[in-house]
Amino acid sequence: MYISQISQLKPSFRALFTQAELLLSAGKKITVEISEKKQKRSNEQNSYYWLFNGQLADFFNNSGLRYGEHQIPYNGELIHEINKKLFGIKTTTKMSVGEFCQYMNKLILFWQERTCGEFTISELPANYLE
Repeated sequence: MYISQISQLKPSFRALFTQAELLLSAGKKITVEISEKKQKRSNEQNSYYWLFNGQLADFFNNSGLRYGEHQIPYNGELIHEINKKLFGIKTTTKMSVGEFCQYMNKLILFWQERTCGEFTISELPANYLE
């Protein structure tokens, strides 16, 4: 249950108390958890990430590069998998807005350094990562 205001606290807890009471009365066991709500990355951030991956793949392909033993052309999904391996990320989906901003900054700097400044993304991240 998501609670964003103090005024929602008592009604929400009363409802949860009633549910918990019914379950316990029926011989069930329950788990109760309270945690901070973290805002996950936005759809705009996701769009920017895939724009980045696609443009990096195009850069590699246009430079005549291919991936691995079988010389596979690069695509956004392959770049995504490479990024996750390089930075030890299991998933980007559950990142908060701030975590995702930090991740994108690391990626942009990493790939610009690795390409000696040759790769630049067509759009600055400010509009997407705010």
